[in-house]
Amino acid sequence: MKNTDRTFFEGLYGKSSIDFVNGLVYVHPFGVIGKENNNNVKPHIHNNQFQIFIIIEGSTMLLHNDERIPVAAPSFITIPKNTEHGFEHLTEMKGWIISLSDAVLEHMIKRETEAVIAIETFQLTAVTKDDFSETVFNSMLECVTEYQQENLGKLLMLESIIGKIIVQLSRIPKSTPLRIFNKDNSSIIYFRRFSQLIRESRTYKKTIEQYAADLNITPGHLNRICSIVAQQHPKEVITDFFINESKFLLSDIEKSINEIGYDIGFEDPSYFSRIFKKKTGFTPNEFRKTIGIKS
Repeated sequence: MKNTDRTFFEGLYGKSSIDFVNGLVYVHPFGVIGKENNNNVKPHIHNNQFQIFIIIEGSTMLLHNDERIPVAAPSFITIPKNTEHGFEHLTEMKGWIISLSDAVLEHMIKRETEAVIAIETFQLTAVTKDDFSETVFNSMLECVTEYQQENLGKLLMLESIIGKIIVQLSRIPKSTPLRIFNKDNSSIIYFRRFSQLIRESRTYKKTIEQYAADLNITPGHLNRICSIVAQQHPKEVITDFFINESKFLLSDIEKSINEIGYDIGFEDPSYFSRIFKKKTGFTPNEFRKTIGIKS
């Protein structure tokens, strides 16, 4: 948990880490954490995961920005990273929490702008029989089932199902009754655009001043936006993206570590290695060994 004015957890509520399967997904029963905390999960934030709460039975209060929003089964809630949320359970709850690694998820869908927007939208959706919302709900349950089993090709199947869920979320008809939060929050809108510009830039060398100019704001304004939304300096946001990108590139055995660093804009190989180790705890070479690639 980070020591800030707001409560952050790198894992689920109360946990400092999370064991994503294939670095992508973790599934946990919904309601268990509430029972462990007298049915009161205080508002908190995750800065490393997109969460889907599947509510099969029961009723609860969703806590957000000092609001208490009633939630009844069947329904699902999607919560982007850096979004405050909590729960006060009113009854026995049955359901699931699907936590998806934000870094891996963005890499999967980075070429699909509408899909990216889907993982940046905080929404509550009531599930209606024979409606598209039921289709999405069933896909989420399919993900839970696949996660719990040890079938051949499990990881590939999970990636496929998760990709389907994200696309379905982006296709939910606009007429469907949704409660969408933060859609008018200018800081979040700017932060989303900043994140998109980072993905599009393809290089670590682009400066904060250049990003700010693209957004038609000052560097100081961009700094305040990142502080409000992510509790980070803009350079940290940029660095986190490219270090996560480099993890994928390091799985390519045809490229040297130096080449990978150059490809993403690190002109000094030793600087790339220092930053990589600071962020991951491993040198690039050590990281390759952890994923089974020898020098």
